[in-house]
Order: sequence, then structure tokens, then C-alpha cells
Amino acid sequence: MFGRFLKPRWQHANPDIRLKAVEQLDLCEDATLLNQLARGDASALVRAAATGRLTDFAALDEVHQRDEAPSVREAASMRIMALLAGTTDDAPNSDTRLRLIRLTGNENVLAHVASHSPDMHSRMAAIERLKDEGVLYQLALDAPTEALRVASVQNIASLSLLKRLGKEGRDKRVTRLARDQARALQQQQQQNEQETAKVYHLADRLEQHARRRVDALYGPQLEQLEQQWQQLTRQATPDLASRVQQALHQCRNQLAELQEQTRQQALAETAKAEREAAAHSLYQLLSQATPETWDHQLGEMRSALATQRRRWDSADEQSQAFDEDRQAFSDLATAFEQLLALAADINAAESPDALAELAERWPDEYQPPSALVALRSQKTEAADANTTKETRPSQPAQPHRGLLVALKRELRQGNLRHANRLWHKAQSIIESDGDALLDAELSKLAPRRAELQDWHRFAAEPKKVALCESMEALKDTSMDAPELATAIQALHDEWRALMSSDQGEDQALWARFKEASDQAYEPCHAHFAELDAIKARNLEKRRALCQQLEGFIAAQNWETADWHGVWQIRQQAPKDWKALHPIRFTDGRDVQKQFSSLLTRLDEQLNTYIEKAESERQQLLDQARALTELDDAQQATREAQAIQKRWRQSAWLPPGQHRALQKPFRKTMDALFDARNRDIAARREQQAEASQQLTAHIEALEESLAQPFSDDTANNLRNAAASVDEHLDGNQPQPLVRKAQQLKRRASERLQQLGRWQQWQQLRDAVAALPESTGSPDESDSDTTADAALTLAVAFEALAGVPSPEPERQRRLQWQLEQLPSAMKQQQFDAREEMQRLLKQHPTPVSAAVKARLDSAIAVLEPGNA
Repeated sequence: MFGRFLKPRWQHANPDIRLKAVEQLDLCEDATLLNQLARGDASALVRAAATGRLTDFAALDEVHQRDEAPSVREAASMRIMALLAGTTDDAPNSDTRLRLIRLTGNENVLAHVASHSPDMHSRMAAIERLKDEGVLYQLALDAPTEALRVASVQNIASLSLLKRLGKEGRDKRVTRLARDQARALQQQQQQNEQETAKVYHLADRLEQHARRRVDALYGPQLEQLEQQWQQLTRQATPDLASRVQQALHQCRNQLAELQEQTRQQALAETAKAEREAAAHSLYQLLSQATPETWDHQLGEMRSALATQRRRWDSADEQSQAFDEDRQAFSDLATAFEQLLALAADINAAESPDALAELAERWPDEYQPPSALVALRSQKTEAADANTTKETRPSQPAQPHRGLLVALKRELRQGNLRHANRLWHKAQSIIESDGDALLDAELSKLAPRRAELQDWHRFAAEPKKVALCESMEALKDTSMDAPELATAIQALHDEWRALMSSDQGEDQALWARFKEASDQAYEPCHAHFAELDAIKARNLEKRRALCQQLEGFIAAQNWETADWHGVWQIRQQAPKDWKALHPIRFTDGRDVQKQFSSLLTRLDEQLNTYIEKAESERQQLLDQARALTELDDAQQATREAQAIQKRWRQSAWLPPGQHRALQKPFRKTMDALFDARNRDIAARREQQAEASQQLTAHIEALEESLAQPFSDDTANNLRNAAASVDEHLDGNQPQPLVRKAQQLKRRASERLQQLGRWQQWQQLRDAVAALPESTGSPDESDSDTTADAALTLAVAFEALAGVPSPEPERQRRLQWQLEQLPSAMKQQQFDAREEMQRLLKQHPTPVSAAVKARLDSAIAVLEPGNA
């Protein structure tokens, strides 16, 4: 049984022996075995040796991607390089190598093939796939043939490397090609920078547009900016696109809010008018009602009330009314309903007394019904009539009323079983107490109970006959014994669910059902007898397993035992034990105790060995941890390598204990080997710190550019640009340098517009300071002043290029024909200066509407927004 645990040399516990066995394996016959060792051997040296002999690229790629040991991954990488480059005897043919080279994306492999392959086609294919421009640069300089050097140059996209090749290339064709590519790339970069600058400018305009006040021109200007953005979308970086989308979203939200406010205001006004109309209609109906209305048109009045209520509710859903308005309408509708009800009562009143009482409740402000009119004209007084209420003699209490109510309910619902239980309980009460009233009630209910019994007998008997037939049909069925036993049990459950209604008839059916059940169960006897035999055989096999395990323990020399094999037996034995199932529980108690005792003996030996092996590895782990305290990193690394070798040669441990120690040991080793790289990391940190400082200043400059355009932010923008220029040198990454230069250029353009913005702000302040007239231009006492104000408005709109109101088109055309040509003949004509001149010539007050038109025209000319 345990022959499978006697391992060959490649499965020996000692990794050195396995390593020698790997070197002796045949490459063709043992390819599967080499693949298995490369993927799953516990020793990294054995895995590396097996990997170095593989020819299966899929297996090599899996080892390279998944193995945790760097040495094994390096061995897989070197093997892949050698096979693809064709530098080994067992390499695949040229066509296969070319196909695999075109499929791989491993830069190290491609660089190796491009540099060392004896096949020029393989080199060319590797160069076409290479992305590492440093390797391509070296190949462009040192490749053995001109074709390889030219192909390397064609794949380089770095401007600095192309410029160096243009100076350091070995032949004219390479240098000329490098210069041409560098020139084209530089032109492309310049074009991209120009387009990027346009995108930044557009982003600034959109952000400024998002901060401005929403007016009539807000929507058209937003549409124009969106069209420009659609043309420049492809040139935008993700961050810039995010800025633009955020600004567009803010602009659309502001525009949507304005539109929604306008819509809600219109809805509110419409709803208010509808509510007022509904209330007015009810008032009008009440005030215009005549005696004939109350006598013959109450139905029409109720319909009118319902219509006006629906009208009010619909308007209230459209726009919520104030609480006092809602309460007022509710009171009005309630009063209307009360009057309708009172009129109906008056029309239905038969006695003079009742009519007189109703007359006192009718309000004086509305015309009464005809009956009240006649009553008032006759001026008769109705005497109060006190109606006496006849009191019924109370019924004597029934002590068992609850029982009768429950019995009647069950009989009414057809629950015969519960009704029978309550019926027998009532009969017991009658027999014990002699309750004649209860007996009389039962006599009344007896026909209903008899009817239910007849119906139950009619319904249950066919079901029981059907169950007998179903059980008889099981005698000839071909179902398996377990399935047949389950079906028989299910029929028995259905039989018990049916209540007996006639014991005589039911007994005959039960005898038939029981006989069929016994006959149907006959095949199950043989099945369960066979199952007992299987349980007996499993019991004997368990006893044999105990004997084998006991013999294995007795034959072991625990000083030289193959502990890996012992551990495998300990893991496999319980699995084999559980597989020997089913078994009779009472018969298996003794053998179960014997098996547990044998496992305990095996565990004692294993635990002793594991404790010793763990102690050895713990000592190595403590020594490795002590090395972390040394100041000399090189000495600590050399001693750590020696400890690693002793660790690999240490005694075998089960996977659970191995992982528990391997994880801290590997962590300690990683910490020791990382110390060698700290000097390089320190230099990199210095470079990173410089880049971070530049990034911080770039972010500050971006924040300054994002601020609204004013005198206060100009100094901040100037200082931020100076800080970026101070920290900018040639050592930072090129994308960061380009970004800094672009931001500096934008800041310079912004600062150049400061003077124009100040002039624009002064112009806007001057408009705001204009005195306002008390009335609109059309209602002003002075026609001359109003006409001058309107002329000033159309002049501003013409200078800003925005449309004027339809009634002012003729005035604008007249001003353009008379004044604008002479103004534009001036050298360096500026619309803002012309507006300032016009303001100085117009000291008279203007209306609020004219001032709003002036401000809208000036807003369009804001620097950076027009």
C-alpha cells in the first residue's frame, strides 16, 4: 500500500541530490518531469536548474511570471532569451522563433535577441517590437549592419536621442534619418504645444464664463465656447479635459437653474390664478344661488363643487399654495358641503318642528330653500319635540357564546376537523352541565355539520382510493430501492393527512393500502441486505488498513526515516479511512478506536521531528535577524548569503510549519539585501524632492491662473511665475518642464492683459455710478434726456457687437451711420475707450433698464472672455 511513498532520486528530501538528478534527466524523455520540477520543487536551485533545461515556452513564461524566487525567474528569462535568439542547440527553427518574437512583449528578451541573435531576420523582428529607446539607441550606434541600424532609428521617438544620433551616428544614412525624424518630431511638438495653449486659453475662458453673472447673452456665448471646445477636444490632456468638463457642467447648471427658475415662476403664477379662479367660482355659485337652485339643482351644485376641488388640487400639485390659502379654500369647500347637506335635509323634512330647527342653522347671507321661505313668511313657531328612545330589554348572558361563535365560524368556513373538535367539546358541556340553550344551538347547527360530513366523505374517499391505487402501482415499478422507499413513505404521509369520516369504510381501505405497501416494499429488503453486506466489507477493509498502518509504524527506523513520506502517509490515511463508507456505526466503534490510537502514535513521532527541525530553522532565523543590527551592509549581506545556503539545506518541514518560518525569514533577507540599494535610493529621493518642489510651485501657479482676473491676483500670479522659473532646471522630467513652460507662457499672456482689464473695470464702475432716473425712458418728463440715454445704450451695444432690442434697431442704425465711421478713423481704435468718451459726454441720469443694457454690453468686452 505504501510503495508509492518510496521516492526516486529526483524526489529525494535533500535538494542537492535532486539537483544532481535533474542534471541527469533526459531532455526528450523526461520533458514532463522537468516541467513538473520547474514549477513545483521546494528548492529554488532545483527549480532554476530544471527551468534552464526547458524548451516549452508556455511553461517558461509561467515560471517567469509566477515563481517567487528571483533566481528562478532569472533562469527562466535567460532560457527564453537563448531559445528565441537561437544561441542554443535545442532552439526552435527560424519560423517558430520569428512567430514567437512577434508575439512577445518582454523588453529584456527582445533586447537580447536584437543584440545577440545570429539570425538577421530574428534581430529585425525584435527591433520592430522593441519599445526601450535606450536599447534602440545603442543598436542604432553599434548594430553590425546598416539595415539594423536604420530600423533602430526608425523606432526611436525621443527628440534628445534623435539629436544625439544626428551627431554621433556611424554612417550618413543613419545621421540623416535621425535629423529628419528629429526635425519632424520637433515640429509636431511645437504644433502640439500651440494647440495645447489654445486649449488652456479656452479652459480659462470657460472658467471665467462659469463665474460671470447669467444674462441674456450667457447661453449664446456658452454655445460658441462649446463649439470651440469640440474642435480642440483631441488636443486636451485628461486633467485639462476634466477642468473643461467641470466648467461646462457649472455653466450648464447655472443656465439650467435660470431656466428652471423661470419655469417654476411661470408655473406658480398659473397655479395661483387657477386656485383663485376655483375659489371665486365657489363664491359666485353661493352668492347667485336661488331657492329654486336649493330645491332642484343640488346634484349640479355637488358636481360643481367636485370640479372646483379637482381644479384647486391640480393647481396645488403644480405649485404648492401657502398654508393660509389652503386652509381658506378648505373652509370654503366645507361650508359649501354643509349648505348642500342642510338644503337636502330641509327638502326632506316632513314635520314643521324639524323644519324650524333646520331654519335656525341656515346662514342669513344666502337665499334659503323654498320651504324655509314659506316657513318664514308664515312666521309659525314649531314646538320642540322630544322623541323618546325605546329601550330594549337586555338579553340574558350566554356563558358559552364564545364556543358557539367559534363553532359557527368553522362550520361556515368548511373546517370539519376543527368543527368536530368544538362539537365534541360542546357535547361534553351539555352532558356535564345540562345546558339546554347550548343543546338547542347545536340542534340548529347539526344539519350544517351533517352536510360537511357528507361532502368530506365524498371528497376524501376518492383520494384514499387513489392512494391505494398508487401504492398498488408501486409493486410493478422499476424504481431503485432508495427511490422506491421514499415513494412509499410519501404515500403514507398523504394517507395520514386525510381525516377519517367513517371508521368502517376507512378500515377496509386501510387494510387494502397496508397490504399494497408491504408488497411494494419487498424489493427494498434485498437492497438494504446488500447495503449491509457493503458495510461489512468496508469494515473489513478498515481493519486491514489498521493492520497496514500498524506494520508501517513498527517497521520504521525513526532516526533515518523519510519524514516527508511519513507525513504524506499521515495525511492520506484519514482520507482512505473516510472513503471506506458506509459502515454500521455500532460495529465500527472498536476499529475506530484502534485507528485513532495508531494516528496518535504517528503524530507523536512526527511532532518530535517537527519540533527539532523547527528549532534548527528558528536558530537560523535568529541569526539572520541579528545581522540587521550590523552597520556594515556588505558584511551583513555576505553572512546572509551563507545563512540562506544553510536554510536551503536544513531538514524538511510540513508546508504549514515551513510557511510559518519561511515568511519572516524571507522578510528578514529582503531587509538585508535592500540595504545595498539605499545609497541609490537616496540619490533618487533627492531628484524626486526637486521634482516635488517644482510640482508644488506649478500647482501654485495653476491656482493663481484659476483665480478671477483682478489687481489683487496680479501680484500673486507674477510671484508664482517667478517661483516656477527659479526652480526650473534641466534635471526634471521633460513632461514636467513642458508643463511649467506652458504655464509661464499663460501667466505672461495674462499679465499682459492686466492693463486692458483695469480699463474695462473702470468703465464698468463708471456705468454703475451713473445716476438712475425715477421712471422708465418712456414715462420720463424730459424726452431729450430719455432719447440721449437710449442713444447711449445702442452705441454701447454696437461697439460691443451685441444685438439691440427690436424697437431700437432704427436708432442703432442711425448712430452707426453718423458716429461710428468717424470714431473708427482714429488710429488704434478701441471700443472701451470710445465707451469711456461717450460716458463723459452723458452726465444725465439713465433708467435702470438702460443701465442694465450698458452693463451687458460691457460684460462682453471683458479681457479673456471676448
